[in-house]
Amino acid sequence: VYSILPIAIVHFHHSSPRASQTRKRPNDRAVYLPLPSKPPPQPPHQPPRATAMPRFTSAVLFAALAIFTAANGVSAQHHELHGSGTTNPSKFFWKVMDMLEERTRTPVTMTYRGVGSSTGQKEFMGVTPAYAPLNHFGSGDIPFPAATHTTLSVANPFIQVPFVIGGIAFFHSVPTSYGEIDLDACTLAKIFSRDITRWNHADIVALNPGFDLDQPITVVHRVEGSSSTSLSTKYLKEECPTVFTKEGSTITWHSSTVGAQGSGGVSDYLAANPYSISYIDSGHGIAAGLSEIALKNANGKFVKSSTDGSISAAATAATGTDHLASAYSDDWSTVSLMNQAGDASWPICTFSYLYIRKDMSAFDPDTAALVKAFALFVLSDEAQAMLPDFGFIALPAAIKKQARAAIELVTLHVNSVEWKFEKNTNFPLNMQTMEDSSTAFDGNGERVFSGKRMAYADYERGAMVKQIAALEAAMTTMQTAHAALHPSAWYNDPQTEIDGAAAVGALGFILGFIGIVLGAVAMTRIKGLAKNSGGGYAI
Repeated sequence: VYSILPIAIVHFHHSSPRASQTRKRPNDRAVYLPLPSKPPPQPPHQPPRATAMPRFTSAVLFAALAIFTAANGVSAQHHELHGSGTTNPSKFFWKVMDMLEERTRTPVTMTYRGVGSSTGQKEFMGVTPAYAPLNHFGSGDIPFPAATHTTLSVANPFIQVPFVIGGIAFFHSVPTSYGEIDLDACTLAKIFSRDITRWNHADIVALNPGFDLDQPITVVHRVEGSSSTSLSTKYLKEECPTVFTKEGSTITWHSSTVGAQGSGGVSDYLAANPYSISYIDSGHGIAAGLSEIALKNANGKFVKSSTDGSISAAATAATGTDHLASAYSDDWSTVSLMNQAGDASWPICTFSYLYIRKDMSAFDPDTAALVKAFALFVLSDEAQAMLPDFGFIALPAAIKKQARAAIELVTLHVNSVEWKFEKNTNFPLNMQTMEDSSTAFDGNGERVFSGKRMAYADYERGAMVKQIAALEAAMTTMQTAHAALHPSAWYNDPQTEIDGAAAVGALGFILGFIGIVLGAVAMTRIKGLAKNSGGGYAI
């Protein structure tokens, strides 16, 4: 093919009546044809026209390209998968999608839009009356409401598959020099309803003896539909109904509060504005380095979502999570991980769900197969093991087993070819469709995600993450040693920081002025010495 392709192109250029009158196009790198002695006349005041390639020649080019592609084993197929929903596990989804795109020889494009759970549910429901979905799969931190579930199940039955356990926590931007802040549900309810507007309110001080911060509290909330809003307002209303009376993914907030877009917008606002408070998914807040409120749980203990075991303790104590695979198409709205008993339990926990059509026979065959493969990988041991890196907890083994079985029950298009996974011995997937490493297996097949294939950029990023972790550990050690030598953290107080900076600035100005004077004196002395020794200025 390499030797025939240029010859075929040149041959048909010469066989065309217009070929000898056609200038060489920039892309026709293999064609060298004689140019006419002078260019054809053009109408006045008009740019020269580009001469189109003959139709017959174009056809030959495409035919030759097809032969070249087939001869080199390049697949012309391109598969796409697009989902949308909750922002909380979006980084986890993006990582999984990157990995799968790298592990297949067949071109695959996967995208996920973090738009919030409510919007994700709406796009998954699609347009009435047929309820044709606007995405291939949806995701949310809340199950569908019972009434909506009933309506959609009649038109297009679907399954709600839990794939991760997460928590919603309250974070603040009070300087760390003021220490840890403990709050209970009713105090938080008063803050978010604006009954408490300053940090030195008596209710806050009662829970934090010695806490004295005379600063206004800025309340930040999510805009548009959000599962974080739904869960946090549900918690506040259930625990303190006489104070906080609103609940839902969108509510009307007090006019003195501030709205922010998505989890990222909330964390950015807290980072830039001191003395603020908001709710955000635990993983996002911890990753952003925000300070977390210690919340009083059902057992009367103050706990943080960042404490090891606090979220998993709530999931273990919850009831109604033992659905069989055949029941994953049922209503999950009564399943709750909220305010579970236990000294270590975090009060606001939830599953994150994948929303998938139970019957995908009407979908594009390749897309349907890709949805199933993606869901199975999300539930694989490898993907579940990555969840702590994003602030989430993996599913308990019993729930994970039933969730995988529920995915296997999804009906695909009759022409769908299911994907397989080639095991990388360094990352055992332990999936139901996995081929054992000792089995003869075509890892280079078109419908194979191979754990033995990856991008160098991903490897390099992994090495950089380890190096950064080592640097952070070293920095923590140095900070601990510094704190031991200087126990008074004067630099954490904003006013002291300003005074200190002013003092340093004044000292710098004085030293700079002294330096200028000394420099001038030195230059004068040097010039004087040069003149005395040589009878004139030498410099």
